[in-house]
Amino acid sequence: MVRNALLGLVVALSVPAAAAVAQDRPTTVFVVRHAEKGAEGQDPSLTDAGRARAAALTHLLADAGITAVYTSQFKRTIETGAPVAAKAGISPTVVGAGKNDELAAAIRALPAGSRALVVSHSNLVPAIVEKLSGQKVGELTDLDYDRIYVVTLAPGGGGSVLYLHFGAPSASGGGAMRE
Repeated sequence: MVRNALLGLVVALSVPAAAAVAQDRPTTVFVVRHAEKGAEGQDPSLTDAGRARAAALTHLLADAGITAVYTSQFKRTIETGAPVAAKAGISPTVVGAGKNDELAAAIRALPAGSRALVVSHSNLVPAIVEKLSGQKVGELTDLDYDRIYVVTLAPGGGGSVLYLHFGAPSASGGGAMRE
């Protein structure tokens, strides 16, 4: 009887502690520009090189535990994020290009410990990273496709940024993370 009472006490005390630990886990956000796109029309699809880069991104994030994928409404972002979403068994969420406040709110509303992929555009990626982390990163050129920003959001606010490359090197040769 004493043993059962002690076991009950341990369980009762550990449940709130486990909940507190779960709430303290950071959210990790992988932010990339869409992969290489075709030159035709206003809403081009990915090129063969772009499909290869999307596959490289899927391979890179295969064991990352992705729980959410966000893209803009354009084919090139959807086609870049779709393989990662399929591998994770989730459906991508479309947030209109340039709706950075809406995107940041959706990411901040994810459960603690979530891991999200954001696929956006060269002119928006730096603003998204800054909106999430508070840190400025360098602008992207039309030739930059291989950058990935890993943003870690602390539960109480603020964040850090890790800058990496994936897939084939971009023609631009990379660049500095910060301005």
